[in-house]
Amino acid sequence: MKKKIKLLAIAIIIATTLSNISYADSELDNTEILIISPDNSFSYETNKDIDISKAKRKKLGEIELNRILSKEEYIKDLNNFRSYYIDQQGYFGGYTKEKINDDIDKLLQNPENHTVSDLNIELGKIIANMNDGHTNSMYFLGKERLPFMIQIIGNDFYIINTTEKCKDLLYAKIVSIEGVKPSEIIKIANKYISGENETFKKCCLQNGYILYTDLLKKENIIKGDKIHLQILQNDKIVDKTVETIKIDNIGIYRNYYGEKRYSEVFCDANEANWDIYTNWGKMEFTDNKPFYFYKSNKNLVIKYNSSYDTDKDNVLEDMIAKMQNEIKAKDIDNIILDIRYNGGGYIPHTKKIELAIKQYQLLNPKINLKLLIGEDIFSASTIMVNNIKKNLENIEIIGTNTGGASTWNTSGGNLLYLGKSKLFIHTSGQMRRYDYTYRDVLHCSNLNKGDGSTWVPDMFIENQIQDYAIGNDKMMNYALRDEAN
Repeated sequence: MKKKIKLLAIAIIIATTLSNISYADSELDNTEILIISPDNSFSYETNKDIDISKAKRKKLGEIELNRILSKEEYIKDLNNFRSYYIDQQGYFGGYTKEKINDDIDKLLQNPENHTVSDLNIELGKIIANMNDGHTNSMYFLGKERLPFMIQIIGNDFYIINTTEKCKDLLYAKIVSIEGVKPSEIIKIANKYISGENETFKKCCLQNGYILYTDLLKKENIIKGDKIHLQILQNDKIVDKTVETIKIDNIGIYRNYYGEKRYSEVFCDANEANWDIYTNWGKMEFTDNKPFYFYKSNKNLVIKYNSSYDTDKDNVLEDMIAKMQNEIKAKDIDNIILDIRYNGGGYIPHTKKIELAIKQYQLLNPKINLKLLIGEDIFSASTIMVNNIKKNLENIEIIGTNTGGASTWNTSGGNLLYLGKSKLFIHTSGQMRRYDYTYRDVLHCSNLNKGDGSTWVPDMFIENQIQDYAIGNDKMMNYALRDEAN
């Protein structure tokens, strides 16, 4: 099965391999604020002696988005957010601490009748001013969601996945939602997502604030549980009415690994029952594996979807050893490195595969490298594009613009847990800029860096809704175009 939802590198840790053992416990009940450092979280990279299949988790509570916060709870969480976010956030973009204080003071003027969902959205709007994709509120959770998922292509909405009840809408183009055009919805929703560029924001919106109805209702675009659509099917505009899907509360857990305890408190978004959608097979042009490779005539295709070793059966060094055997045994003209679905991760992990490809090129200078990029590329995978462009030879970049910037990057920072609403807030850590060195200017020529906000491919190719419908990957087909020669 495909990934349930693209949470990128900015999502709260999702535990899918743990045995779900719940305990009656109120560990977080009296917590007003909790700072969770990623440095104290479990990592398979440094704990390969631990069998994560035997790990356990303990339920600590639930996020109740429908619950109305008391005046005191609302004030407490806003003030805690103010104090700790300003202290923890590593990058403010064009924003200032003074402006954050002003925005929170405005919210505090009306502290009554706010749900947990309202607070989540209000904090998201403040955070969006950072223009930093590593910092966000919980845009990927909601009280209810649409019975279909949207793929944004250009400024148009297409239905990429549906529930069984709405499968007749699959691959249709949405003309309007409650009379509002998609371009206007994007314009409104973008005010609530923090990101380096419009590509990143669209990627988050289609998997968050436009999938769930919370923001659309707060902005008075949707007013009830039944939603009126205009869709384009068979060159005709058709009126449709669909019903929203209610979402249960989402659990909050702590992980335990063997005898060790890590400060790993998280919510499990997989509890939102993604299996109700029926079309996972064609949403992405890759298998649901962190990384793998295969041969196609004289091409070695490497699918690098995640920058982590996740368990003992999924180790990048093992895959690299197998690839080296293929390189030695067969006639390889091209290496196609597909990182379109890699949202980031562990930078030393990316270095391993960069070095392996560099070694392949040194042994066989005729080998060309074709790098496939796309909207999901962010964080460590954005740095990877920079390193490959600077340090490797015979490169052609194919695909669409990246979600991450091409001349700067932040890192994931601490996670803030607000004790009254039980919401989580991501902050960013270090700020890195890619200075233009002498070698950089000559070797990169800066053409792919564009204006600095995104990486630009040499050949821009975007899969269209028709391609998703028939499983045709135009980007990969273009990369393989030399096969017949």
